[in-house]
Amino acid sequence: MPRISRLALAIVSTALALMQLGAAQAQTAPGTTPPALAARLNHPVAPALLEQLEQASAAGLQLATRPMPVDVTEIQGPSLGKPPVLLYVGADFCPYCASQRWGLLLTLLRFGRLTGVHYMLSSASDVYANTATFTFQFSRYTSPYLRFQAFETADRDQQSLMPMTPQATAIFQTYDVPPYAHFSYGIPFVYLNGAYLLTVPMISPASLQDLSWEQIAAQLADPRSALFRATMPQVNLLSAAICRVDGHQPARICTAPGVIAADGSLSGLAGMMLR
Repeated sequence: MPRISRLALAIVSTALALMQLGAAQAQTAPGTTPPALAARLNHPVAPALLEQLEQASAAGLQLATRPMPVDVTEIQGPSLGKPPVLLYVGADFCPYCASQRWGLLLTLLRFGRLTGVHYMLSSASDVYANTATFTFQFSRYTSPYLRFQAFETADRDQQSLMPMTPQATAIFQTYDVPPYAHFSYGIPFVYLNGAYLLTVPMISPASLQDLSWEQIAAQLADPRSALFRATMPQVNLLSAAICRVDGHQPARICTAPGVIAADGSLSGLAGMMLR
């Protein structure tokens, strides 16, 4: 019998594991979390997964598709200091926060180093149940260009988690209401140093339904996938906004084809409202 290489065995083993995970998800009663997924909650994200996402983000810089600026509103709010601050308010249970974190992570990896990211799932009893995501509860971000302030306000069971600072609370209460947002105090909420708001996820949670962390990362790393083509223009759009507030640094990001294309969508945003 011909021998099977180690690589072939690894591929087969991975495929079998994903099939078993899918079967477990299918057999799990509504409102519950498959044990294979629950076992990974609140554990540090594997370095290989973050490396794959960093490579995916770098590939997205070359996608020179001009995005529709439907997820961004230009504002004139208070600055949070220098370097500029990207403020995120969300919660572990929230499925829309779950999808937004993927886009935020892809963006943050372009401007600095993100550590302390843990595996998370959205609520098992909400829409888009058990969406694979991360929590920023323990995250640390280092960058000469950008500061990242993240508040996961509640855990998966909707119990209070991270209290916001008075400054963040004031920003949230002022700008996460109409006319800046569709309704008051919705999450996820993203505030870019008084210049831009994101109150709509860059990625639809529907596109992540029933996918594992590894499956989502693999699709984001594949320029041929629909998820890559839908996500990267929005990541480039947020990257272009950051470049506008941080002095267009670093040049390798701010002059990339995808970011230049997205920057054109930011022009003339003053007064435009989110859909």
